[in-house]
Amino acid sequence: MTQILKCYDIYTCVSKDVEAALLEGSPTMSFVSSDFTDRTYVALVDDAIATPTGSPTTTTTTMIEPVHCGSPGLGAAKCLTDTESEDDNLIVEELTPVVIISRQSAPRPKFRIRPPYLMICISIIEIAVHCLGDEATLREWLVYDPRQRLQGWRFISYMLLHSDALHLALNVVIQLLLATPLEVEQGRLAVWTIYLGGGVCGALGASLLQPNLYLVGASAGVYALLTSHLSHLYLCHGELRYASWRLLAVLLLAAADVASFPVPGLMSLASSSSSSAVARGSRIGWESHLAGALAGPLLGLACFPHQSKKDARGRRFVRFVRLCSAVSLTLLVVGAILGNVYMVALPQLRRPS
Repeated sequence: MTQILKCYDIYTCVSKDVEAALLEGSPTMSFVSSDFTDRTYVALVDDAIATPTGSPTTTTTTMIEPVHCGSPGLGAAKCLTDTESEDDNLIVEELTPVVIISRQSAPRPKFRIRPPYLMICISIIEIAVHCLGDEATLREWLVYDPRQRLQGWRFISYMLLHSDALHLALNVVIQLLLATPLEVEQGRLAVWTIYLGGGVCGALGASLLQPNLYLVGASAGVYALLTSHLSHLYLCHGELRYASWRLLAVLLLAAADVASFPVPGLMSLASSSSSSAVARGSRIGWESHLAGALAGPLLGLACFPHQSKKDARGRRFVRFVRLCSAVSLTLLVVGAILGNVYMVALPQLRRPS
């Protein structure tokens, strides 16, 4: 019986049995049985294709039905049988290897860029109120007046008013600088809560520590944003870039503001831009600054989510700290409200019967 093997590469077609072919170290093995009366099987090993390091690759191997021929080569071989030949000759043609490779690249992290729209809108409103509003009307209805404690909106509305352009510019610039990373990394709702909550806590603290103090300005909310960065750094430990530099910046800003109080040269500048300046010559409302600064970390621990992955074993402790901060803040706010109610009712109690 005549055998005709036709190969189109440099590989040599050898007739071997199955065991001999499997013992060879070649990644692609094929064999041709010497006895063409039996069915001959083609063994294909498609691991010869080198895949790049680190790239997940899936190689799909197509099983070939038993045929009466075989061909060596790199990849799958197609065997054609000349059935019309009377002498039962066998023609083997090696074609181009067909290998299906699916590459699944690792998903790239998606970063959501959230511009600080909230703080930008608040700053625009503050600028519009200062430039376009009627000063007498605004101060009558929006300024925090200790004689109008029952008008609850004044504990928030005073943040829209500022004593002069310098006071407004300082607050707007600082609050934009402080709120931008927080709003991008923690969300607008959390920043909104801390900003307004710091303003309310500042007014409540000033109303108790200095009962006759008038308040204007958003400094208490700015201080709450400043100190809330401490909670942000704690809850996102190991996940933030330049965390040490952020901490240093927060400490420097706080130290610079505290150091400006005893310096005589800065007192005149601060007196015209303080959160308690209703008119020129008024002093700095350190009471509202202090209350807002104390409220910032408590609000941050209560509002910011825990995003650190390095201290997963301490999550139970973090939950405990957050719960304690929320309870402490609630008790302080309720106590301050009750204190204001007592101050309102005290003159009525002292009236002679």
